[in-house]
Amino acid sequence: MEYKLSRYIHIVKDDELLSNRLIVYSTRSSAIVEMPVAQFECIERADFSSLPLESVKKLMDYSILVPKAEDELTTILEENKARIDDSRVLGYTIQPTANCQLGCHYCAQSHSKNVMSTNVADHMLDRITEKIKSGKFDVLQVTWYGGEPLTGLSSIEYTSKLLQELAAENKVRYAATMITNGLALKPKIFERLVTEHQLKMFQITLDGTAEFHDKRRMLKNGNPSFDIIMDNVTNIVLSDFFAASDVDIQIRCNVNVENKDNIFQLMDFLKERNLHDKVNFKIARVENWGGNKAGATENGGLDKHEFAQFEIDVMLKRLSEGFKIDHTTIIPRRVKSVCMVTNKHDEVVDGFGNISTCWEVPYTPIAENPDFVAGNIVTEKTKVDSSGVAMRNWYNEIPTNESWCKSCKFLPVCGGACPKSWYEGNPACPSFKFNIDERIIMKKYNVVA
Repeated sequence: MEYKLSRYIHIVKDDELLSNRLIVYSTRSSAIVEMPVAQFECIERADFSSLPLESVKKLMDYSILVPKAEDELTTILEENKARIDDSRVLGYTIQPTANCQLGCHYCAQSHSKNVMSTNVADHMLDRITEKIKSGKFDVLQVTWYGGEPLTGLSSIEYTSKLLQELAAENKVRYAATMITNGLALKPKIFERLVTEHQLKMFQITLDGTAEFHDKRRMLKNGNPSFDIIMDNVTNIVLSDFFAASDVDIQIRCNVNVENKDNIFQLMDFLKERNLHDKVNFKIARVENWGGNKAGATENGGLDKHEFAQFEIDVMLKRLSEGFKIDHTTIIPRRVKSVCMVTNKHDEVVDGFGNISTCWEVPYTPIAENPDFVAGNIVTEKTKVDSSGVAMRNWYNEIPTNESWCKSCKFLPVCGGACPKSWYEGNPACPSFKFNIDERIIMKKYNVVA
């Protein structure tokens, strides 16, 4: 069989650090191989006879060399679709309320005091029960979101109990996570959610120290929220209960021009409180959401290249100062299902019973667009079917749609990043596309394990 150099590779060259050598990163296998420049030149001209047989075999195993006749784009997309078809995980994002105590300026949601009624919850449970009883799933993965989900705690407790019973009766593993602003996450509530409702991960947002956070994530009456959230986090993370649990708390910072320079102060603050090695800390670029253009540079959004370089600075500080970090996230790995929208059975249910396939849709103007909503499980007379919702068949669309994913070498580890962003004409290329060299160099010099 004849072979060729894969199109899904990235080359790192650095005359100072890699004299007469280079690093090849395969986005198909996530393998990193360092080799002499002369050896790579042999590969480029398909002169494999000049290479040791063992080296050629390794390059084939890592998908750096691939069959000459292979259409690699088709291979990648077919592997993705096969992974989705074979998935035994049913994912549901449940947004039990449209309510939220905060008035974040970059949020696109319209908040109201609506909380999911037992009638809506029962219709949702009927829908999930039908899927679970099909025998297609081994895991039921629930994410509680909002609004602010804890303003709908009564609905969570009602629904969670029944979902756990459903999973147990059908011998399906139940897993739950929550995205919360942390205001109402008192230690006793945290303990109840963990022990009675099997939550294993909480994501909490802090947009800097109090000076900056309270300008961005203030209460709706304008009062500050940082100290309340920070006290909750501290009391939980430093408790004996947390130390004995296997619960993950993630602190997320939404970053733009306004608060970028304050992020290191927040990291120092977390370290001073002895939290840095007990919680996961991550930053995210403020993005456009629900058509609000919050991520646009004219609205203070960071340029993607600027954010990518800032991300490296944050990563280095985390590594050098002992922050808890998942080393496997530094070098991008193969992604076969980019998000719930591509998983054909996963759905989002809001407090009104609307079914969509992306957690950004409920309570935003996008929810008025029928392309994004499958229907309402309470009021619709016909069975609601989410298979036809926009973006659901993303991997079938890539070869002919207007995205550049079809020609991008990072497709195997990106998957298109966010199909919804592409649908809206706002490419969501991940930050690692712009800082991959730095990530790989860190790997080479054992900055990361």
